[in-house]
Amino acid sequence: MITKKAVKTFAVVPINRLAAAKSRLAPALSGASRRELALWMAGRVLGAVARSGAVDAIAVVSPDDEALAWARGYGAIPIAQEHDGLNAGLALAREHALARGADALLVLLGDLPRLTPGEVARLVSAGKQAEAAHSVVLAPDREGQGTNGLLLRPPDLLPFAYGPGSFARHRAIARAFGVEPLIVTSPGLAFDVDTPADLHELERCGVWTPDGGGGEGAALAHAGGGGACHE
Repeated sequence: MITKKAVKTFAVVPINRLAAAKSRLAPALSGASRRELALWMAGRVLGAVARSGAVDAIAVVSPDDEALAWARGYGAIPIAQEHDGLNAGLALAREHALARGADALLVLLGDLPRLTPGEVARLVSAGKQAEAAHSVVLAPDREGQGTNGLLLRPPDLLPFAYGPGSFARHRAIARAFGVEPLIVTSPGLAFDVDTPADLHELERCGVWTPDGGGGEGAALAHAGGGGACHE
């Protein structure tokens, strides 16, 4: 009988179907470029998590076979979801975390290209510092509307409620379960990429640069840069 090694903190990064990746960027990027951008950003998130030293296992959950094959190359545990939907995918990832004996589940969205290892460690540490056995840590987006980071201790403490306005919804659900959520804010956790204006911000930071081919495609800066902004 093969037993799975127990982990303390299990991290998961969800990735949507690549064919539908970042549709709001269609005015600025072709479909192929949006696919490339989505994987590049997810790779930066996985890298930050791995270098943080704060988690024991990293997984990618996705309904996309190509994204799962890509995740294997990053050393992440691939979790194939049968149906679309972020909440459904995260619920599946939670089952994997519980099966491995995890005492905490960390969710980080895949479009946080400025995320740093220190920010990941801070998010995980906030959950450990809570005196109660149950803790919820939320990291909102820049507008305070979405939930870019979520830590649950234990992993099955709350149902997932992603979608428009998820930050307020997660906070309300935590309170309904008798847990006052901790809020962690930082530039890399708050900065997600949804619009052409976000791409311009990445370009200004020196993290991402468009190519010279008539406005289509994305020459992604994989190394260095970012001197003008928090990295």
